[in-house]
Amino acid sequence: MSDFDFHVGVDGDLIVVTDPVTRYYAIYTRPSDRAETLAHGDTPHLTLVRRRPTKNCLLLKEAYKAASAKARELGWIV
Repeated sequence: MSDFDFHVGVDGDLIVVTDPVTRYYAIYTRPSDRAETLAHGDTPHLTLVRRRPTKNCLLLKEAYKAASAKARELGWIV
């Protein structure tokens, strides 16, 4: 379980993750099906568009996990 209380929203093809306590935010795009944008192994993945700067690696990891969970819920990734 994460120590962060993220709010995860969707705006078109974007997933926006915010943490009201740290005021951190990250915006990810919906995965593209174009071959040159796929990760190794042809696995679609979210792409970070913008985020608030931080050196907190755990915060970065947990924000991506929250965005990925929302993307799975939306059927964007498996």
